[in-house]
Amino acid sequence: MNLNLPPREPGLLWARLWRLALAGGMFVLVYGFCNRFTSTRPNVGTWFWEWERHIPFVREMVVPYWSLDLFFIGSFFLCSNKAELNLVTKRLVAVVVASGLCFLLFPLKMGFPRPVPTGWTAPLFHALYANDMPYNLAPSLHISLRSLVWFVYGAHLTGLTRKITKVWFMLISLSTLLVWQHHVIDVATGFMMGWLIAALIPDPRFKTGPTPSPKLAFRYGIGALACAALAFLWFGFAWPALSLGIVSLAYATGLARVLGKENGTLSPAAEWCLMPVLLVTRLYQRRWLRREPAWCEMAPGVMFGRRLTGREAEGLLTGGPLAVLDLTAESTAATVLREQALYRSLPLLDLVKPADEEIAKAIAFIREQQPQRRVYVHCQLGLQRSALILAHWLVESGGAGDLERAKAMICTRVPEAVLSR
Repeated sequence: MNLNLPPREPGLLWARLWRLALAGGMFVLVYGFCNRFTSTRPNVGTWFWEWERHIPFVREMVVPYWSLDLFFIGSFFLCSNKAELNLVTKRLVAVVVASGLCFLLFPLKMGFPRPVPTGWTAPLFHALYANDMPYNLAPSLHISLRSLVWFVYGAHLTGLTRKITKVWFMLISLSTLLVWQHHVIDVATGFMMGWLIAALIPDPRFKTGPTPSPKLAFRYGIGALACAALAFLWFGFAWPALSLGIVSLAYATGLARVLGKENGTLSPAAEWCLMPVLLVTRLYQRRWLRREPAWCEMAPGVMFGRRLTGREAEGLLTGGPLAVLDLTAESTAATVLREQALYRSLPLLDLVKPADEEIAKAIAFIREQQPQRRVYVHCQLGLQRSALILAHWLVESGGAGDLERAKAMICTRVPEAVLSR
């Protein structure tokens, strides 16, 4: 049984229906108006690279393309409570309106003709072309909606069902290119729009207090500006510029939610936007991510450590009931922990001292769970955020006389721990 699925609130049928009607109606009105209006405008431009002409047209991919409509509808009925319904409605309405403004301000059209297939897919394409002129390209609303809708499915589905659905959502993303509905720049900006809306309309369950770091914001900002300048020589540098810019923004505002983690996972949009930074960071962190032992028990049943692999997580679960407090804001937790342990996500920025409010939340979680479960507190490397939380917990629980003594106890067990902040 998944301990992390919220109980379903009864009597929500009417609430689901009118929110679905609002979001769906807004899509039809905004999308249709922008398409028709742009069709009357002269000299609508295009933006694509010549190599995109070699992207194959795969007519069968129209099935996953159309399937997003069903997932859109289903997301309202998968929500467990009114708060979740309100969140998905706000996000979907906001992304439609924001994308519509982009379609009007920066109109684009397909750069090459779309084929009209024959065979069993023909009716699907006829219906698609009848409702979708070759405008409304950037940002791809299909990609943005897919990214936001996944929040609901990713949070509620488990096991094999979740894995299959995730693969299908990947096919939905690919279908935008393989049925020649969008160019690559549309897909990229669609992910950016999905990330932006989730950051501006956060899930209140995963909001944490601001802990800005001007120094780290400046460092990442310099990197973003350097890559942006290089993008004038080769456009490929725009991606790391975006990635570094988002991390800089997170440290400048002190808001961990800017990195896009909810329910223990990074959103697909955040994963795409942050991929250059995430890849470089993982390469740099490899030796610490392999550190053994992966965790350290500071008191009976209370442990802290690094992000675990799936196999390591399974080994930890064999010891009995487990509660997990995930402090990372920049990585996805092991699936087995999210599905088989009592899992809580408290996203905190790396290398920054958590706000007192967040420290109090973490200590309260340990205190609540300790009598009935073992507790594992982890961050990315197990050297700073989780170590600092355990130091505060040792003081609060009477295991150490003061914070300096608690830090010394932790550094004795884990000499690499960074607790000077």
